[in-house]
Amino acid sequence: MIEIFYIITEILFIITFLSLPIILVDRNYFINSLKLNFMDKLSINLIILINLLFLFSIFNIHTKYILYLYFLLSFFLILLNYKKINLKSIKLNYFLIILLLFTFLLSIDLADQVYFSWDTQTIWFFKTLNFYQNQNIENLKNFNVSDYPHLGAFIWSFFWKFPHGEFEYLGRISYIFIYLLSILSLSDCLKIEKIEKMIFAILLISLTYNYELFSGLQDVIIFSSILLFVRFAYLIFERNNKLNNFFLILVLLGLFNLLSWTKNEGIFYGLFLLFSLFFAYNFSKPDQKFIIFGGLLVLSIRILLFKYYDTQINPTYYQMNETVSFDIALWIPKIKIITIYILIYVSQVPIYLMTMPLLMFLIFKYPKKKIIKFVIYFFILNLAFIYLAYMFKLSEVELQIKASMKRVIFQTSGFYFLTIIVFINNYIKLAKNVKN
Repeated sequence: MIEIFYIITEILFIITFLSLPIILVDRNYFINSLKLNFMDKLSINLIILINLLFLFSIFNIHTKYILYLYFLLSFFLILLNYKKINLKSIKLNYFLIILLLFTFLLSIDLADQVYFSWDTQTIWFFKTLNFYQNQNIENLKNFNVSDYPHLGAFIWSFFWKFPHGEFEYLGRISYIFIYLLSILSLSDCLKIEKIEKMIFAILLISLTYNYELFSGLQDVIIFSSILLFVRFAYLIFERNNKLNNFFLILVLLGLFNLLSWTKNEGIFYGLFLLFSLFFAYNFSKPDQKFIIFGGLLVLSIRILLFKYYDTQINPTYYQMNETVSFDIALWIPKIKIITIYILIYVSQVPIYLMTMPLLMFLIFKYPKKKIIKFVIYFFILNLAFIYLAYMFKLSEVELQIKASMKRVIFQTSGFYFLTIIVFINNYIKLAKNVKN
């Protein structure tokens, strides 16, 4: 029973930590013409919080100061907006109820099955323990694969430490929250009734949920970050208002930074997403410069911090000389193996079985639609990345594929939910036109 109490208070701590600034802040804080809903604002607060956690981690600032800063900010917002705060005006948000309910249910499952995946046992838990015990980022050199980013582990340690500091799995409830929030945010792209959106979100949860995702692996954070990127990129396509793009681009760059410090491949996913958006949408020149500058800034921070902490990519994972030797005799067997396993693992991820036929239909039906180009560009880059990543792997490429490819394929699978959204919204639009 005590664990149920801990789970409930952990969930309340997470939602309060993220939503309180939304309740306290003046409505004009967010650009009015964007008309962001509660889930969008909650997502933006999440992105800001995680980037703040990143800053605290690299400067080795004790996590308790995050709480001090949070309470100070909340107090400042109360003073600034106390005349405008009307608790009676707060409406019941059904998406928030779904978010809290499923966070609780999945947290119960998390507590019931507690176990670590192999990668968690050898890599991620020790990184998390490092921060939980108030050790600094330099100490990560003493652990396996020190070149793996640390942000996911830092998030885990923060929510493990607060508000209780008891069971480690309490920290992983934050992963569940991020996962569910990203799905609910994406569901808001649909132009249907609220109840239908909630049903759609529940279907996505049932389609993607797997306990192993929350066994300490970082793949679910990559998956969720990409979903959030899709949500805010969709707003750019949907609103088609260049005056408001600066704010949305800033949000997307925050997600790029999050991806870059969660897993090494996250750098590539972030670049692919920005690249695809850059060339699919007709941005103004100032926005184009902002995207390029912001993307380079995120990459520069990553490179400079790795140099500062003397962190180097382990060269033993790759065979650069052999792969770049243009020896076709080495290429063909690897390409064959990679292709076979891509087909095998794609068939085991239900998302692809639903979205790939839809993608082909949309390419045929709306070849010039900007958002379809966005999906096509990312699909090509994503597929090329999988081939190149395993082409450069050790000679035992099949062993590496069996150990990681299914998770790599899952990481970006949520992106293709966009095909379902585009299909449904265009079908509804067409039906309305016919009716009129």
